[in-house]
Amino acid sequence: MSEKNSFLRGAFILAIAAMLSKLLGSVYTIFLQNVIGDSGMGLYNMAYPIYQALLSLSTAGLPVAVSKFVAEYNAIGDYRGAKKVFRVSLAVLTLTGLICFVFLVVNAPFYARLAGDPAAEPAILAIAPALLIVPFMSAIKGYFQGWQTMEPTAVSQLVDQFVRVVTIIVAAFLLLRWGYSVKIAAAGAAFGAVTGAIAGMVALLWFIWQRRGLFKYGLERAPETEMEPTWKIVKKLAYYALPISLGALLVPLMNNVDVLTVVNLLKDGGMAQHKATELFGLLSGRAFKLMLLPSTFATAIGAALMPAVSAAAAVKDQGLIAKRVDLAMRLTFIISMPAAVGIAILAGPIDITLFKTSAGSEAIAILSAATLLSSVQVTTATILVGLGKVYLPVAHLIIGGVIKLVFNLLLVPQFGINGAAASTDISYLVAALLNLWAVQRAVGHNLQFQSFFFKPLLASFFMGVFVYATRSQISLMVFHSLHSVRLENTVVTLIAVVIGCIIFAIALPVTGSITRSDVESMPRFGPMMVRLCSRIGILR
Repeated sequence: MSEKNSFLRGAFILAIAAMLSKLLGSVYTIFLQNVIGDSGMGLYNMAYPIYQALLSLSTAGLPVAVSKFVAEYNAIGDYRGAKKVFRVSLAVLTLTGLICFVFLVVNAPFYARLAGDPAAEPAILAIAPALLIVPFMSAIKGYFQGWQTMEPTAVSQLVDQFVRVVTIIVAAFLLLRWGYSVKIAAAGAAFGAVTGAIAGMVALLWFIWQRRGLFKYGLERAPETEMEPTWKIVKKLAYYALPISLGALLVPLMNNVDVLTVVNLLKDGGMAQHKATELFGLLSGRAFKLMLLPSTFATAIGAALMPAVSAAAAVKDQGLIAKRVDLAMRLTFIISMPAAVGIAILAGPIDITLFKTSAGSEAIAILSAATLLSSVQVTTATILVGLGKVYLPVAHLIIGGVIKLVFNLLLVPQFGINGAAASTDISYLVAALLNLWAVQRAVGHNLQFQSFFFKPLLASFFMGVFVYATRSQISLMVFHSLHSVRLENTVVTLIAVVIGCIIFAIALPVTGSITRSDVESMPRFGPMMVRLCSRIGILR
């Protein structure tokens, strides 16, 4: 398999897993919001940011560092060194996970009060045990990714999400039916992170057994060189893992800015506790869920990109590094730009389709810009880390986080959750632009902005025109004819999305956003797509 094909295959596998995982996530969001309401969603979403923050801290960026060093050791044939990196990371992650679990359990009451609603404490306690499992899993995923083997990560993610979603829906429904309060139902839903992690771990153990050769490959013919001491490996991992961890930590911390400010600022403005929590549920349970979908694809691209860039850097292949960067940036814009445009245009119909009302549509439309900006930030941060510029993305996210806090304080009292959404856009814009500037300097060649920005922008513009026209015309055709506002908006959304996908797929080769070589490199479907596109005249 060619270098380009290998990278695309890994990105494709992780992107498909991310898409299916997010679809499952959308299912649980819809059902959970309908079961426990916006107030319950507010409690549920008060638990997740602190869990995500501690998860980032407990993993300490080690999975990414593991994939980087395993790829580098394999590139130079040091398979014994790669295996030792894996063993050391397992031990460290087990310890850090235990420490963060104890910390969260002990401080759950304090954090719930700090978030503005003590009723969130049961949900925080319910989600805490996942910190004992997920860090351990992360080391295994990092080792597989270092071999540029993405299937274990993808399957584990899907199994984890499926079991989690089933637990969330069933637990919340049964607890309410048995007469428990909304806060207990939210806690039952939060426990889905634990059951999902257990299921994902079982899937990874199965892959370890099936692919046990990867844990022995090359060892029988590896030279008997002196192994690096454990403390030195820990030091190397920590050097790269700490800034990666801080970068990963800052993303949920930026979400925690909303957790710690939005409800309290709304209450300071005279709003009742229940209403403030409900509005926070609209922001976190509706707008942010939709915003995070495209960035999930960027995370998948980054997971495939990290070992590819690191391996190329290990053998000092600047040409391959440049190709990887341009391809990753192009994929990121091709995925996230049309998503941002589509969400902005269809915010109202999507909101009603998924959540019955259009109460969160303005925040969704405003946050649509962050779907693109956060994706660019994720991909560019991965590139910088792969090139050894590990502290730059952290510094840029810190700047973005400070900007987020400042604009929350300025905008939330005046514009409510719409102000919080706007401050998120601004913070990611700053972080993404700073990362792009740093990548330009680090790669040492001119980034192909025309290729990965302007061409997808033109394709997205054409798509947006057709989606807007479709929404307007279909709305007139079905208005009141289906006798259900939610059903009418569902029809509008589905038809507009399908037409938008078709138009964008046609516009990509027409505008030159993708080339014949790109299509041919797609795993399994590439040659067939080339023949089809050539036959209808949209690919030369």
